[in-house]
Amino acid sequence: MHKLLLSGFFLLLVLPGPAQNFIGRKAEEIRKYMTTEQNNFSLDETTVNKVYKYLKYVDEMETRTALYFLSDDDVCTWYKVVYDNDLLPSVIAGLDSTCRKVSDTLWLEKSGENTCQKILKRQDWFFTVITKPVEQDTVKQ
Repeated sequence: MHKLLLSGFFLLLVLPGPAQNFIGRKAEEIRKYMTTEQNNFSLDETTVNKVYKYLKYVDEMETRTALYFLSDDDVCTWYKVVYDNDLLPSVIAGLDSTCRKVSDTLWLEKSGENTCQKILKRQDWFFTVITKPVEQDTVKQ
């Protein structure tokens, strides 16, 4: 029972808004959502990147960092979440339950008329889930 409760707890926390797709959303919409629905994340404005325009959020326990990359007119074009490796099993379980699994590192998520790909990239100390629009030639739906 303890494992079941713990797994459920992590699934609720793992992805910032697992049913929420931010691609095409204005920066202000993302800020509002993160403030009201993901209030365990706070906006981090300590770093400046001259190449990318983005919003960076870090959770209270500093186990997750979400980066929302914006166009010149403040529209999210893609985003990624960086996780501590301890969260890998629960993130994969969340992706498996909400998206169509294509491979061990790729899931497809339908959002309205659009389909996004979620790409899992593993590193030594962390892993990343990148969400971006699927290129029609890349993956058959």
